[in-house]
Amino acid sequence: MTELPSGRWWIALVTFERDNPTQDVLPDSAWGACGWMFTSGRDEDDACGYLKRDIEHHGLKLIEVEQLTEVFGLEDIETFDDHLAANVREFEEGHRTALGAIHCYKGDGEA
Repeated sequence: MTELPSGRWWIALVTFERDNPTQDVLPDSAWGACGWMFTSGRDEDDACGYLKRDIEHHGLKLIEVEQLTEVFGLEDIETFDDHLAANVREFEEGHRTALGAIHCYKGDGEA
């Protein structure tokens, strides 16, 4: 994909933690992580709802959504996270979210 599909698109800095032992995102040594995510949504509340839904779908618990920003092209995303921009280029039709680079933590603030 070289351009974003039609509609409104957002990125946000999300923090999440494991909520289920069978989650498939975090390495075994990590309790949680933060990173940029890409999502669609009619407005900010709608976008946050999709982020929460997809995080929970992976057996994780959404802790915080920060810096929710509407984006209009890949160059907007690249200024925040190159890995996320690469994943958006491979974005499959029908999906609502994509995850960028994540920074894991072990718990109690340990990185």
